Amino acid sequence: MNITFWVLMILMLLVAIGILVYPLLKARQYSPLAYKDSNLKINDEKIKELDVDLKEGRIDQHYYKAAREELDRELLIDIPMESKETAAEHYVNTARRHPALASLISVFVPMLALLLYLDLGMHNASDELVVENQKQAAAQSTQQPSVEEMASKLEAHIEKNGGTAQEWTMLGRAHKYLGRYDLAAKAFTVALDTDTNNAQLMLESAEILALNNNREFTPEARELVLKAYALEPDNVNALWFAGVAEYQYGNYRQAIQHLTRMLPLAGKDEGVVKSVVSVIAESREKLVAAGNEMPELETLLGVKANSMAVAPSAAEDKTSVETGQTSLRVMVDISTEARGKFNASDLVFVYAKAKRGPRMPLAAHRLTLADLPVTVVLDDSMAMVEGMNLSAFSQLVVSARVTKSGAAIAQSGDYLGHVDVENKSAAVLEVVIDTIVP
Repeated sequence: MNITFWVLMILMLLVAIGILVYPLLKARQYSPLAYKDSNLKINDEKIKELDVDLKEGRIDQHYYKAAREELDRELLIDIPMESKETAAEHYVNTARRHPALASLISVFVPMLALLLYLDLGMHNASDELVVENQKQAAAQSTQQPSVEEMASKLEAHIEKNGGTAQEWTMLGRAHKYLGRYDLAAKAFTVALDTDTNNAQLMLESAEILALNNNREFTPEARELVLKAYALEPDNVNALWFAGVAEYQYGNYRQAIQHLTRMLPLAGKDEGVVKSVVSVIAESREKLVAAGNEMPELETLLGVKANSMAVAPSAAEDKTSVETGQTSLRVMVDISTEARGKFNASDLVFVYAKAKRGPRMPLAAHRLTLADLPVTVVLDDSMAMVEGMNLSAFSQLVVSARVTKSGAAIAQSGDYLGHVDVENKSAAVLEVVIDTIVP
């Protein structure tokens, strides 16, 4: 707010106060002439008219006398006191000064003007500031490409120059995030044709095929999972996918074998342990129902968990350190209120973004509400653009969002939760979906 505005406002207030206060402080002064200029003058004119009428013979002496007496009586009624001076004082009393009222106006008019300005003027200024900030934020966001824009540019680049395995992989991840499973599957297939021994790529391709088949592993997807497992038998994702795929194909012993090996790697993540134990228990029940003798569930879980509780997790930590990759374990849950507004089949996106940087996710995972609570892993291998991964930024924001529309971009009515990540070495990050998107 500049000085000129305040100076003009104060001057205008002073002028307004002066206009209101001046009549209250200045009383009109009357003298005996005030009386003569009013009632007495009128009375004298009427007498002159009577004199003329009497002289010209229009009235007689008796009527003239009666008319004069009537005028005198009217004049006495109009005068409250006996003298002209007291009559003038009577009129001046009707316009006396009001200093108290003038003081009130001098104080309260400026106060009222200030309060109105604070309520209306500052409010409008605040709204203008908010609008300006929103425009700046929108302008800044438009300078950063969205996932869809990035995917379009990458497609154009690949179509023009051909694409490397890494570029096709990033394109597949972008399509996966956008829910374009058919396009994602094609991109991963092309990437695998070039990079034939990439276990992570095989698992991602198998996952897309399963998502595109109502979360059921197709024969092609199962084959990819088993190839990835053969290449990396200690890969946590390979063990999990292999266990689920074998369970879906009725190979329950193999499912138990893979999942009991994976169980110690879950550590204290209750969501992961719950999912693994659930599939193991169901596989055991299927075998028992078919007439096979099986150990008790506690025995299956206890022997394997106790004998492998330390070594695998140490090996996992060693691998992480050697590769120098950032990996975030995220425990995702949803509030009771938010869960009641969605169906079990509604999609949930879990993703990490730079706190200050590009809008596109650095890593993302897709699941359904029925999977919650669950622990997922976000790591550098999920990057959609080369160099734009979790390790490239020191400050991150991990978010989870549930949506009915299935759109990759947040829509009104979605629910989300997020957590700021200052320490990427934290054991487990907890995200609770509990805030509605306006």
